[in-house]
Amino acid sequence: MTSKKIEAKDYFLPCPFCGDSEMEIVESLFEDSSDCYELVVYCVCGAQGPAAKTEDEALLKWNSRVKS
Repeated sequence: MTSKKIEAKDYFLPCPFCGDSEMEIVESLFEDSSDCYELVVYCVCGAQGPAAKTEDEALLKWNSRVKS
């Protein structure tokens, strides 16, 4: 698994579980796809966003959650 620290210019909403705003985009292998790595936004508390094919898509999915 590789990870990439986000740059300051990137904007992530804070984690809905711990409130942290320093996220990483990590590459993960998903069980339902054979040898298919996808990108997810990952928080130090263990929360992660939905799988995406690109960094921009991962960012958009992380920021597109339902507000309570």
